[in-house]
Amino acid sequence: MPNKKQIDFFEKYLSLWVALCIAGGVFIGYIAGDAMKVMSTWEIYQVNIPIAILIWLMIYPMMLQIDFTSIKKIGKRPKGIVLTLVMNWLIKPFTMAFFAWIFFTKIFAAFIDPALAGEYIAGAIILGAAPCTAMVFVWSYLTDGDPNYTLMQVSVNDLIILIAYVPIVGLLLGITDVVVPYETLILSILIYVVVPLVAGILTSNLLVKKHGKDWFQSDFLPKFKPLSVIALLLTLILLFAFQGENIPIIRSLLY
Repeated sequence: MPNKKQIDFFEKYLSLWVALCIAGGVFIGYIAGDAMKVMSTWEIYQVNIPIAILIWLMIYPMMLQIDFTSIKKIGKRPKGIVLTLVMNWLIKPFTMAFFAWIFFTKIFAAFIDPALAGEYIAGAIILGAAPCTAMVFVWSYLTDGDPNYTLMQVSVNDLIILIAYVPIVGLLLGITDVVVPYETLILSILIYVVVPLVAGILTSNLLVKKHGKDWFQSDFLPKFKPLSVIALLLTLILLFAFQGENIPIIRSLLY
């Protein structure tokens, strides 16, 4: 009987760790508001440098697994690739923008300031246009998916991000009258996709040539697995620390 696939203990209770990090970040932001304000101003074209570094560390281990040579096999099983591309680039970004517009400008209009609603819409659009990479590998593993085919899907999506992300986000932001400089979008692609992608490809090629593919997959990659989760949790702490003193419930709990 084959071993039952399951998530490791830490990943299994990731929701709990996320909640604790959010609470910790809010608390840190409240008691160290001045320091957090200073750190939140460390930006280039509205891209926060500490957050960028943490997200880079979160993405880099995933990019180590990308293999663009697998794309040449796309013609053998095109159905899954086509379905993925249609969902990720023709449906998801537009439905995310539509629902964000409905909720923040109509349903919750009485509770949210218009300027803040615009920021939420912009965040939803930027998030909705970015295909998830990490969870694709996780769900493929848990469902006994074909790891090579999963790798092919991720590789194709990462290539399309370089071309389609900025135009789609720019279009949707323009339709919803939310202003985000194109410099910010382009810099985000460079920092969060291009740099870790190039670094991952160079690192993997170098190590595979030097130590072999088996060593790379069985010894090297597992050592980087915790890095993504740690970087994710630190990112949450920092993001909520930036906003800690602006959350009223913390004031009511501390006084």
